[in-house]
Amino acid sequence: MSVVAMERNNDLSLTDEKKIANTPVMEFYRGKNVLVTGGTGFIGRLLIEKLLRINVKQIILLSRPKKGKTVQQRCDELFGSVVFMNLKKDYPAFIDRIKILDADLQHPGVGLSDESIDYIVKNTQIVFHAASDVRFDQALKKAIEVNVRGTRDLLRICEKIINLELFIYISTAYSNCPEETIKEEFYPPPSDPEKMIQLVEAMDEHFEDHINKTVNEFIHPWPNTYVYTKALTEDVVRQFGELLPIAVVRPSIIIATNEEPIEGWTDNIYGLNGVIAGIALGIIRVMYLDDVNNGDIIPADIVVNGVLAAGWQTYVERKHERPVEAKSGSTDSKGVVRPRTKIYNCVTGNDNPITYQKIYDYSIQVGKHCPPKRSLWVVCHNTTKSKFLYEYYKFLYHLVPAFLIDTYLRAIRRTPRIMDLYKKVHKFATVISYFANGRWHFEKENMRALVKKLSPDDQAMFPCDIAKLNWPDYFWTYIHGLRRHIANEPMDNLEEAKKRHRQMRFVHYFIVAAYYFFWLALIFYIFKWFLF
Repeated sequence: MSVVAMERNNDLSLTDEKKIANTPVMEFYRGKNVLVTGGTGFIGRLLIEKLLRINVKQIILLSRPKKGKTVQQRCDELFGSVVFMNLKKDYPAFIDRIKILDADLQHPGVGLSDESIDYIVKNTQIVFHAASDVRFDQALKKAIEVNVRGTRDLLRICEKIINLELFIYISTAYSNCPEETIKEEFYPPPSDPEKMIQLVEAMDEHFEDHINKTVNEFIHPWPNTYVYTKALTEDVVRQFGELLPIAVVRPSIIIATNEEPIEGWTDNIYGLNGVIAGIALGIIRVMYLDDVNNGDIIPADIVVNGVLAAGWQTYVERKHERPVEAKSGSTDSKGVVRPRTKIYNCVTGNDNPITYQKIYDYSIQVGKHCPPKRSLWVVCHNTTKSKFLYEYYKFLYHLVPAFLIDTYLRAIRRTPRIMDLYKKVHKFATVISYFANGRWHFEKENMRALVKKLSPDDQAMFPCDIAKLNWPDYFWTYIHGLRRHIANEPMDNLEEAKKRHRQMRFVHYFIVAAYYFFWLALIFYIFKWFLF
């Protein structure tokens, strides 16, 4: 790792690009009313922050009550986030540019009142649809209601918007994961989206229970309901894109920010973030993983910049288009002969590939300098491509220590919790194993062309070229960010953390030595008994 990378500080700071006053992309968004769904999520809040920083007129935020919190409470929590700290310094009154509307994608019509729909239709110019149910194990009914029907109903509202200039749908690079090569084009959906919506709307509890029990067979070859419904939703978007100015952005595995608005920020413990955090905390000691595979990871701020750049390019390409009449004999119900919606695979691909082994190596290298204080054990991680060995190592490295720790906790009359923790870890590992062991080739000609079309100032203000990212430097930022934002540990306890890890490492090596000594002694006495 470079000396420069090792000395990077992680204080809150914006890059020098904020000094740029005007660019073509900034000019497009400036003064616009922008509707955002999923604004309280990981990508959504970064998108809102950037939009406010480049001076959109208003953010129309669709939000719903969740976990006992009202919409207003969730939004107060959202804008109290560290993500908006720098924005508050530069634009103290930015909250005045936020309009909150009650909505729920799971409900028909997106759960919007007639008054809210009227406001959207009369005032919105740009729509970013970032909301979705991202849980891999979500019930099929709810996943379709939120991801498929919710998107369809939102697009029906967008058809009525008087001055709609742009609709961006944020999908996933794995929406068509049964394919080995993922092109920047639409694929045939696994089922008819409209018929699937009708199916779940007609479900009773008995049929829903039956579907939930057989869901893996029902959605095969898609591995989970998330990517299955994303594939369905893309076909919905395709149909509306024949008349509306739409673009689709497909990010791959999104991880912490690189530079903005804060280096290394994430609040998302799913995917790679959860794996690296689990390894650093000494919880995850074995993974079923082919570590020579490339991990198609991409920092969240590069995704946001790619989304904004794709939105500008879509407007430029489609602002003068008019619907084309269908040819004689066309069966197209919307009377349009060609879909024009462009897809951008926002992925690492072959531009800057990195293997899971390299990801692990960089993480361990940086982690030595900033170990978490509140870890279960030292880092001792293994990977295997063998399911048999994985089950063996899981028993040896996870379940046996969990049993011993929980036994000790019971003995001192404290609540045992480690075995329950590992149940969640193993469920998580099962869910991500399909993606950790699969291999895909992502084409990204549209994304590369988009980067080239950006002006030099736009490339500085909206950096979305993954080829320019230096992985060793990034992982210095990333691991420090996980420590701060996921483990919630301040840097001022670093020396205490290092001291504790030295002590745990001594105990770890003692236990390992005792373990091997036991087996050597046992083998010795077995041979001695047979020979003598």
